[in-house]
Amino acid sequence: MRLRNSNKTKRFSSVVDVDISDSERAALARQDHDLSDEEFIVDAQQLSDQDEHDVDLQQSSDFELQDGKQSASGRRRNKRSWAPGRPLSEVQPYPTDTAQKWTRTYVGPVKRWTRLSYLIDYWFGDKEDRKYMFHFFLNLWWDSELLPPKLPHDSLQSNMARNSWMSDSFTQDQEDKFHLWYQRYISTRAMPQVSTLIDEAKAIRCFSPKAEGEMSVLLGHVSSQKEYRIKQGESISFSDYGLPVENEGGQEPLNGGWLLDVGGIVLSMGWAPVKGQVDQLLAMAVIPHSDQAFYKDLNDAPKTPELREGTIQIWKFEANKDSKGVFRPARSPPKLSCAVCFYWGRVTRMQWCPVLLPSSSETRLLAMLCSDGNLRVIEIKQDAGSDSKETFEEIQEPMATIGPPVEHTLEINCFTWINMNRIVIALSDGSVAVWSISPCLQLQRHPIHSSPIMDIVSSYPSNPYMVATMPMGGEFTVTDLNRPTAETTYHGNPLVSLQPNVISWSDHLGGFASIWPTSFPGTSTISFVQSRVFPLSRHICTVEGQTTCLALGICHPFLLAGSSDGSVWVLNVMRKMASHRQKTRKLKVFQHEYRPPPQAESADEEAERAARRGACRILHGFKPEDNIHPLGTRIAKQSRIKRTKVEKRKAGKRKAEKSDGGESDDQAEIDEDSFVMVSGPIIIHEPLTRITALSWNPNIEFSWWAAAAMGSGLVRVMDLGIDKDWGSSEQHGGQTEPGDLDDMAVDDESGEDEGEGEGEGEGEGEGEGEDVDMTAYD
Repeated sequence: MRLRNSNKTKRFSSVVDVDISDSERAALARQDHDLSDEEFIVDAQQLSDQDEHDVDLQQSSDFELQDGKQSASGRRRNKRSWAPGRPLSEVQPYPTDTAQKWTRTYVGPVKRWTRLSYLIDYWFGDKEDRKYMFHFFLNLWWDSELLPPKLPHDSLQSNMARNSWMSDSFTQDQEDKFHLWYQRYISTRAMPQVSTLIDEAKAIRCFSPKAEGEMSVLLGHVSSQKEYRIKQGESISFSDYGLPVENEGGQEPLNGGWLLDVGGIVLSMGWAPVKGQVDQLLAMAVIPHSDQAFYKDLNDAPKTPELREGTIQIWKFEANKDSKGVFRPARSPPKLSCAVCFYWGRVTRMQWCPVLLPSSSETRLLAMLCSDGNLRVIEIKQDAGSDSKETFEEIQEPMATIGPPVEHTLEINCFTWINMNRIVIALSDGSVAVWSISPCLQLQRHPIHSSPIMDIVSSYPSNPYMVATMPMGGEFTVTDLNRPTAETTYHGNPLVSLQPNVISWSDHLGGFASIWPTSFPGTSTISFVQSRVFPLSRHICTVEGQTTCLALGICHPFLLAGSSDGSVWVLNVMRKMASHRQKTRKLKVFQHEYRPPPQAESADEEAERAARRGACRILHGFKPEDNIHPLGTRIAKQSRIKRTKVEKRKAGKRKAEKSDGGESDDQAEIDEDSFVMVSGPIIIHEPLTRITALSWNPNIEFSWWAAAAMGSGLVRVMDLGIDKDWGSSEQHGGQTEPGDLDDMAVDDESGEDEGEGEGEGEGEGEGEGEDVDMTAYD
């Protein structure tokens, strides 16, 4: 907040139980005097680059005063000459300035303007080959600004992207350990998983969500969209350009993805980790629309104990190899491979076991959190002879059941895998517990937060026992479960989170992407925090609406972000993190909009309404937009206005003011424009417009495939890979050497800071969609 003018000169002394010398007291007094500026102070995440640079320099003055380094004015004259002077293993001294007037900011050795070579040392200081590895990653993905490139099969690039910081034998070692563990589990288990096969009619009647009628979908170019009708279980093929593929013959596979109707709301989904060039499996936890429908009378809404039927749908997507040997979506429609049914309630969370298994493996593990409060692990059997037909299976007893501790009102809110035999559950009292699957028992339990934990993510595979937790209200925290009472850290900027699926881990960057507090309801901020310097957050992007789900690539550093306005965004996080002054862009992949059917006024219209589920419009072809921070742009505009006014006052060229002493019309218009955070008004969208779940494919041969689930019941599977000519060189990913890291991601000296951008250059794209009439559904 901004202080009153009368309070700017006030000073409040605090009682400190330490003795300091007169020289130190004088230094603190001088520092306090330097801090009494008239700048508008906000937290470090929201400052523009220029203002944040000055603030961080002032914050770090306690280090340099103790060490007798150069003064603040000298540092400002030579901003770019800063380099870490302490060993990476040495802990920096804690700031002892008692008069520091801002809180919840990062004070440490890593700054936003730190050179990339030093930044790599701080981020990956525990790895000996860090410079070579990160230079390889930069050569692999730096030139791909918006979408991931398609990697050649069985090449050095694909192997490095799959293994990340792990050894080349890591995948095979994990596979061998899984088979040994599973054989030991079979020989020692007391009760096997009990299930029976059921027919399709029973599965649809008792378990699967049922969506009656057809849905109208408007697809195609924005100037000439065409209406398509789709039912539950049907799909529409897309070309690489996002246009529907007509049923025409052709030898070359032109398919770039599918639009699938699952007939319900997808709460969670994930691709099955599998090695080899095989068809891909996508598991989805789908609930009926009636579970989240609007009821004027709450007594008419279904009660949780009544919602006993649950199901997980596993869809199979076929792939074809093109002329370059790269797999792309086939022309054949996706098929429902398996439906797992049970009477434990709706599935709210689900995750595959992260161990990568070959296609010949007959058993895979899937964990799911049901509405009855228990977490269950089930075995997904794959029979080679049943690939061509659907399988409906009702499970009576799972492989393992994990329940919350027997305490009053205690529930499991979320969970994450650590390895094939360890699962961490997050509870409603703010604690986490580590469970073993075989034998099924609790190993640890530790309090972390004081409010319910909404999401938890493990740092598998490089640091599987390091978990990040986001509470309903409080600080985003990282805890090392190897030493949970000693190794923990958090970011001091508190937030309020009611949304799951908003944390994602990137093993290549060694950090987490998560939502971040924002003061404006029309936009939401996504930030990145590196695990070794966790209190320092870095802005990734800002999207309109509220962020509903995030997904970082398993085999690449590209981020997918879904919003409440139905938009899906993608950008290269590595390019954003490697340089603080490098201009970056983001791309809106598509925009989804839903309209319910109009209200019926007669019996005939009621029958017609029952046969129609509403209408959807999907827009594509958006231009890339400058990835700027709205608040940083706002502060930069305010700074420029202030500097302009001062220069005009000094030069005697200030414009004439109005007779009443107020500002001129031109100046008032500029000041009003400086407070604009978004380009348009805040829009409240239909609840079924939102993006409910996102997932990148974890398999290296298909790592550029992504799935996006919409609230209307549509799921879009996309091939987002960019064809890139890698050449015949297999030496390494590029031509630069580790010593050229700073030159590769060098700051643009001639350009302005990211926060200094005007922000008017954001691409409008073809997705405005004004030529398509959807007023019938308003």
